[in-house]
Amino acid sequence: MISKKDLLTQSEMITLASIVRVGNATYFDLMEAESPMFAHKYLVDVKGRIRTKLVQMQCEIEHYDNKFPFEFSEREFSYGHTVPELRNKHMIIHIAQSNSPTSLPSKADYKRKLTFNNDVLYHQMRFDFLGEQQYVQELYYGILVFGGRPGKTFCRLQFPEPGYKAVVDYIDIPMVSLISEKEETKKFERKKAVLREEFLTHNAKEKSL
Repeated sequence: MISKKDLLTQSEMITLASIVRVGNATYFDLMEAESPMFAHKYLVDVKGRIRTKLVQMQCEIEHYDNKFPFEFSEREFSYGHTVPELRNKHMIIHIAQSNSPTSLPSKADYKRKLTFNNDVLYHQMRFDFLGEQQYVQELYYGILVFGGRPGKTFCRLQFPEPGYKAVVDYIDIPMVSLISEKEETKKFERKKAVLREEFLTHNAKEKSL
């Protein structure tokens, strides 16, 4: 079985951190700038969904970079819900908000089914009847979870136990940039501006329908 430390390359770690950092920062900026809009008690749950969608939108935006290290796709559901999905040669990754680094995000059927990829027996070699007589290995299933308040945010790749009962293992994603502070600030602010514009433009289109 592959070692946990070999599941992600440095480039992949940096990309996951960027997705969460930019999405989180854009969300906090919007909440501060548009606080009267979201002040009503009936909109408390809406704020959480906006934060999740901003991080997921940033994932979609970043995948257009030709240096994006993951295979990007989207899962679409019959009720109009769409989520981004990342893959590397070892695992499938979804993105969700959580109450804490040790808590699983909200449950869904597709998440529960994928957790059986993390079962020791299920993860062993199985016969591939679709091709030649060879063995293939199931990809691990991980969830990139994020949350927390400004200054106390977290980012962690969780591996749920089969059946979505608990977190069986995890990888902490460091949020510290590996490039110079000046270069990082310019790049970070540019990414935030693009995401904010994308969100506000999309929001305006929905209101006009």
